[in-house]
Amino acid sequence: MVTVLDLVLVAARRARQMQVGGKDPLVAEENDKTTVIALREIEEGLINNQILDVRDRQEQQEQEAAELQAVTAIAEGRR
Repeated sequence: MVTVLDLVLVAARRARQMQVGGKDPLVAEENDKTTVIALREIEEGLINNQILDVRDRQEQQEQEAAELQAVTAIAEGRR
């Protein structure tokens, strides 16, 4: 069961992604603020806490892989 608090937390997290993280909205913006867009995404079933967790993990893994690749390239360049 999703509580109002869960809804608020997911909407705030998603709004922050769009506002600060540069993430594109999954619904038409229609001159709405990011919080309204986030709530519409949730309403349409496009976003929930699990989806955000999976996306965050994927982005973290991609970032770590890129960092490892950069460190490896630097280390190989020193040989």
